[in-house]
Amino acid sequence: MDIGEIQRRARKGPRALLARRAFAVCIGLIATVVIPRFVPPRAYGLAAMSAAIFALAEMFKDFGLTNALLRKGDIRPAEISFLFWFNAAATVALTVLIALAAPLAAIFFGEPMVAPVMLASLVGFAAGGLSLQHRSVMIRDLRFDEMAVIDGCTILLQFAVTLAVAVVTHDVWAIVAGSVAAGLLGAGLNIVVSRWKPGPPQWLPEARTLFAFGANTSLYAFSIFAANNVAAILIGRLFGPAPLGQYNRAVALQVIPANNAVGPLAQAVLPVLAGLRSEAALYRKTYLDLVRHLNMIALPAAVLMTLAGPPLAVAALGPQWVQSGLVLQALGPAVAALGFGYAVSDLFITQDRSKELGLLGLFELIFRLLGVAAGLPFGVVGAAAGFSASTLIVVLIRIAVAGRSGPVSFGDHLAAAAPALPLALGALIGGGTGLYGAVRLALEPLPAAIAICGLGALFSGVLGLAVAPSRRALLGMAAALRGSA
Repeated sequence: MDIGEIQRRARKGPRALLARRAFAVCIGLIATVVIPRFVPPRAYGLAAMSAAIFALAEMFKDFGLTNALLRKGDIRPAEISFLFWFNAAATVALTVLIALAAPLAAIFFGEPMVAPVMLASLVGFAAGGLSLQHRSVMIRDLRFDEMAVIDGCTILLQFAVTLAVAVVTHDVWAIVAGSVAAGLLGAGLNIVVSRWKPGPPQWLPEARTLFAFGANTSLYAFSIFAANNVAAILIGRLFGPAPLGQYNRAVALQVIPANNAVGPLAQAVLPVLAGLRSEAALYRKTYLDLVRHLNMIALPAAVLMTLAGPPLAVAALGPQWVQSGLVLQALGPAVAALGFGYAVSDLFITQDRSKELGLLGLFELIFRLLGVAAGLPFGVVGAAAGFSASTLIVVLIRIAVAGRSGPVSFGDHLAAAAPALPLALGALIGGGTGLYGAVRLALEPLPAAIAICGLGALFSGVLGLAVAPSRRALLGMAAALRGSA
């Protein structure tokens, strides 16, 4: 694709991905409200213990080789076929290792049910590994309309299967059944819709260079995974499945902005930046436009989540999830990090700075581990607060390191985030007013959450439109979503 076509598809991509997320939000909100009324916290905790192992294994299916190729301007068919056969072999090996590790994971968590849950979940894991390159082909070609349809189908199936089994069993098998069904359908659709077939297996002369790059990006991915999941792992180990279930549902609410707005906007940036490597001005503008848009969403969302955490969680999940609300409140500030740091790793990847990325990941892992450990004596909520504080610090360090070289500096990041500050201030004023009124009037969780979030969103919008830089940023984001910018 030439530069013009890359830009055209880049403009079109977020609209398709946000349309997918709009559908996912509807299904996700229904699932978030309905499923926990049939499935207890303990079941979510057991599923989270198993999911941590699979999330770790997902990172090693391609050993970072997909990103190693995505950073290039041109990719040969033989290179993609090489990745497919490597993924297939790695998936088989990882499936065997997970099956052998399942009893050990059960012993580590002190929960015998973890082993059968992991073994059943292997079906979806294996299917996803075999279709990974078919998905990557569509990402590389910026075919976001087709990806949106695939994801919408899998989301709907997962909800339907989970609900159907939950009504009957009221246990962890509902979550497992939904996950496996979604994995199988998603893999099948990726293979069929991509219309790509691998060539015969053959070794690449440049494989050694790819593996070196992949090793660094895999180290970073592993470190970030461990940093993001260290709190859940320690909570499950020290406090058991029920507190972990409370934490897990709080995280599910906390990541709503990332999954439904930030992620769709940022998902297209890596292949687009790779295509713009030779155009420094366009590269810089494309990335900073993304950072500006992400902060317009993330900063006010962080404020509202911190203010409305307890009533929001109880209103959404039910009265047995009170602790989740306190955890959500403690996790709220970490949402602000999404705007600053969500796509920073793409700068390192597209600028061939994988070694820096790997070392940075190790530092972030250690720092966030210390933050969570500092909070653990204060229970689940303390661990969440330690995670939030350390996340905000490491994200600032991440963008400072990224700005040491390349066309995007630390100051550029801060300047791109500045238009979001009036929106965050408006959310604080409006949300704070709603919280004060909810406490004085002793409102129930649902009207309290509506008051806090509603007034916060209203004041955020008013103040954002009243301040010129914020107004321009809002209009720019709207134009970008329409595909006219």
